[in-house]
Amino acid sequence: MTISKSIGILFLHGYTGGRYELEPLFDYLKSRYDFEYEFPVYPGHGTILDLKSATGDEWYEEALNAYRNLKQRVDRVHIIGFSMGGVFASHIAQHEPVDKLVLIAPAFEHIKLSQLNRLNLTPRHFSEHMKMKLYQKIKKRLKDIPFRAYQEFKTIVETKKEGVENIQSQTLIIHGTLDLLVPYEASVDLAKKMPHATLELIEDAPHLFAFTDRNQLELNITTERFLFNNEK
Repeated sequence: MTISKSIGILFLHGYTGGRYELEPLFDYLKSRYDFEYEFPVYPGHGTILDLKSATGDEWYEEALNAYRNLKQRVDRVHIIGFSMGGVFASHIAQHEPVDKLVLIAPAFEHIKLSQLNRLNLTPRHFSEHMKMKLYQKIKKRLKDIPFRAYQEFKTIVETKKEGVENIQSQTLIIHGTLDLLVPYEASVDLAKKMPHATLELIEDAPHLFAFTDRNQLELNITTERFLFNNEK
């Protein structure tokens, strides 16, 4: 299945992440549709982290420049933003033409340990999390994240998360109910503020959908239907 190259998709990864966070979704869509794209990696991010000097403003500028490069080549731009990339995507959509917006576990809030009770997690939920061995998967990266970089993350999110009620783009918000980093309730609240937003909660999905094949497939299909179902 192909579509006109008049459509471009901007893929924006999350804090301390890289393309690998959205590559399964990118590969799925690219195997089925023909579209232009930009897939930036923020300064200091990627498979090897170097966050000692990069700033939140530089991360956002990388995302914005990628949008502008893509917009020069296409008629319509969709943005898919994961976690911090979802906050960046929503801010871009307030100031630039964006046809459709997909926000995956957008990091408008982050969970503190004292807030875990908000998630109403059962012993089964914790068991599922342990099965995925999520801590082991991120433990090696934690030593490469200086406290200064965490402060940059908090600051840039605070400066870019306001004004979502002004977004006119058709928006799909996708969030897993087993997300222990960003509370899915934040996306419930976000959907109420945005005039053209639809919320899809995926049961038992963690923050990064790629950790399980089932969750990733559901994410792929949900995103595909939203972006391409009405395309000729």
